[in-house]
Amino acid sequence: MNLLKYLLVSLFIAPLAIVAQVAPIPYELVYQHTIKIPSNTEQTFIDYGNNLYFVTKDQITRQSLATGIENVQSQKAWQSIDQIISINAMKTVVFSQTQQQLCFTDNTLSQQGNCIDLQDYDLTNVTKVAASKRPDMLWLYDELNSTLVLFNFVQHQIIQSVSNLRGILNLQGEPRLEENATGLWIFTNTGQIIRMDDYLNAISQQSFPFSSIVPFKNGCFFLRDEKLYYNSLINGETMLQTISTFSPKDKLHISGNQIIIEKSKTLEVFIIKEN
Repeated sequence: MNLLKYLLVSLFIAPLAIVAQVAPIPYELVYQHTIKIPSNTEQTFIDYGNNLYFVTKDQITRQSLATGIENVQSQKAWQSIDQIISINAMKTVVFSQTQQQLCFTDNTLSQQGNCIDLQDYDLTNVTKVAASKRPDMLWLYDELNSTLVLFNFVQHQIIQSVSNLRGILNLQGEPRLEENATGLWIFTNTGQIIRMDDYLNAISQQSFPFSSIVPFKNGCFFLRDEKLYYNSLINGETMLQTISTFSPKDKLHISGNQIIIEKSKTLEVFIIKEN
């Protein structure tokens, strides 16, 4: 009887021990400082190279997180600004969905060359742009025929293209693109998280609710119900931190080894430390 009791207790405890081992807390966030968003700012963008971009109409203010140095530039070509994406330390792209064009600047926000009119490449309704880890290339998503395009902006050439992405991936809602070393991530506002390889094959698909999400290494940080989580395919979902001032409108950004929480008037900067 004692042996039977031992076996039953062991069978009950063992799975609990396994669960505890496969769901460690992977990261710790260490608060650094808070940055005030300038008044009259209409949009805020943050790139992976520790730079902030504050947009007011056709004016962009670029501020370095590392040095605090600011550059301010205004261009008539920037009639509407929907995204600002850093390609590398010396090159930034300004995307206008209304004008369907890509404009390029250097690290002082001075325009480089002529803007690219996407309609010249039969792309008429591009809604999202993302930097590729491959030099000289950008990811473009054209809502017309739900087409995903890898575009070489130096050679002005489409390198890869997949049509009917909605049908292939069963996309629901509005997609957003981001690429890091582990692949191209597609997030939708309905909670889909899809990762694709360099050949545009879907290598992972998940679905869970979030109000904001960003990729980091082989997983994602995301906000839900005033809590901050990290999710990976290996360890699943782990709650990292509860901050009572989170709101559904807060937005997450990754810049280097920092996670930045964008609120209505401030940016809260945290260092990501691996446990």
